Amino acid sequence: MDREQAEQALGIIRNVIENTRDDLVTQNWGLILMTLAFVNAAGILCGSVIDQRELPVIWYVVPLGTVAVIDVAIAFVLVKRDQGVRSFIEWQYWGIWMTFIVFTLAGLLVLHLRGQPSETFGPIFAMTSGIAFAMSGVIFYRKFLIFAALCLVVMFVACLRPSLQWWLIGAVWWCQNFIPGWAMFNERRRRQHEEHSQIL
Repeated sequence: MDREQAEQALGIIRNVIENTRDDLVTQNWGLILMTLAFVNAAGILCGSVIDQRELPVIWYVVPLGTVAVIDVAIAFVLVKRDQGVRSFIEWQYWGIWMTFIVFTLAGLLVLHLRGQPSETFGPIFAMTSGIAFAMSGVIFYRKFLIFAALCLVVMFVACLRPSLQWWLIGAVWWCQNFIPGWAMFNERRRRQHEEHSQIL
């Protein structure tokens, strides 16, 4: 590959990266994220019930599994894609969250095998959440990095105040889903309005 071809290839890659958020806006991820904000926050708050009842740590599989199934169903119902084909960006998005689910469940299983109490799962969940948010920030939307930083703080606070951990994690998740979702939802509506005005 000569210099000119290499520069063209880098230009294409740059263009893809710069338009990642536009792709998510077009595919209706704003509405999806706003909906997931409430589903995910509700599932996360179930952690407080598990901790209060001092149930075995493996019980977290129930809310996590339920929320994962609901999230996937919501995304498949609400996503808008051209000609039914998943874009490169959507594949990246699914890849990040499938990785998050696998490693979060793996961490849960490790705690279960070591016989750890349920409250020890909070910091692990905050850590894997922060990693997923950071990956999303690098690939899609830089402001996701703010929520990754918040998860880093919550991870340590959870060790000091376990009774608050799920409320704090739930709040971070709600904001991480709803705030960017609201911005993308409004942007998509604005674009549709502009397109409609141009047609008229």
